[in-house]
Amino acid sequence: MAVGENLSVDPGLMNALVRHLEHLQRHPDGGELLQLIKDALHHCRDRGLVNGSCLSHLHQQLLAYTQNNALPAAIRLRARLIQQHLAIYLPQPDHIIPMRETVPAPKAAAPARTTLKPRVLSAPDSQLTETPAMESPRTPEQQSAPAAPTTEAPRAAEAGVPPQLDELRQMLAKGMDEMMRERETLSRQLSDATTYLKMIEAEREQLHEELNKARRRIRAGEKSTKKALGLPKRDVLVRQIESEVERVKRHGEPLALALIDIDNLEDIQQKHGPEIADAVLNRYTSEVLGRFRSYDMVARYNKNEFAVLLPNTGKDSALRALEKVHKRAKESHFSHKGQSFPLPGFGGVLTFYSPGEEPHQMLRRADEALVNLKLRGERQLVVV
Repeated sequence: MAVGENLSVDPGLMNALVRHLEHLQRHPDGGELLQLIKDALHHCRDRGLVNGSCLSHLHQQLLAYTQNNALPAAIRLRARLIQQHLAIYLPQPDHIIPMRETVPAPKAAAPARTTLKPRVLSAPDSQLTETPAMESPRTPEQQSAPAAPTTEAPRAAEAGVPPQLDELRQMLAKGMDEMMRERETLSRQLSDATTYLKMIEAEREQLHEELNKARRRIRAGEKSTKKALGLPKRDVLVRQIESEVERVKRHGEPLALALIDIDNLEDIQQKHGPEIADAVLNRYTSEVLGRFRSYDMVARYNKNEFAVLLPNTGKDSALRALEKVHKRAKESHFSHKGQSFPLPGFGGVLTFYSPGEEPHQMLRRADEALVNLKLRGERQLVVV
């Protein structure tokens, strides 16, 4: 067969090749075989091989692929099926042109048209299983001629079937085993995933229970912070300030915060003892600080200091409330072991929430102002 010959390839072969290539594109392990076929076709094109030689080259590549037991059995089976489709269209050995040889076509004669006909392969030649041959296009002379008996061809084909069929069955069995193992692997992975989800659900329930316990401890802790004076501590005050600031941001109402420091309480404790100091604190709690409104929050801020949070209270109203409490402190006395003592006064600072600042900034501003007031030795109410 000379270079440049026109070969008539059966459309059934082309359709079969297209179906196989489409399958390889979809198969997760088909990339290597698909690339092998593409490389073989490029090789034929680059070397100028004619169709028959190209089929022979591709057939040899597929044969080498199917004999590699390290490759997936399912893809090797697919390669064997493609090889089987190609084998029946291979030209006769004397028509195959070597890889690096080219035979120039006769200059005077017109290009001959040769039809590739399916041929029956023996076992040593192709190592393929039996496949029904697809008919090649027939010339008008062939169509008019009576069909010749073909009793010898089936017998020749049958002679080579058993070993090839056995090999194909082994490949099919191996492919089925691999698919079963993959199925079992997927089943185990699914089981593991289900177990993992159950573990996550159990952990979620445990975390939910721990969160509820923590909330109960917090509520119990808030109650325990009131101690003897019956007042919440500083951490409760901070949370309340944060809540009130959010309310201010929504409704725009004013918010005032006062920090009160009792005069000379440490001196009283050193002179008369801690019992007298506790009596002063109890008196302040019951008689003085109790004068604020019911929705104002009074909290223990430091050892000798109290904080008062006044929601929805402007500057004038807050000052009047503090002056009233200050007056009450000056007029009050406390008793201890039958003796009456004047209740000491207090100094402090009054501040208001500024739009845009964070709750901790408001509290820190008031705290710094109270510290500066005490450093200066002033015992009065200051607005900052």
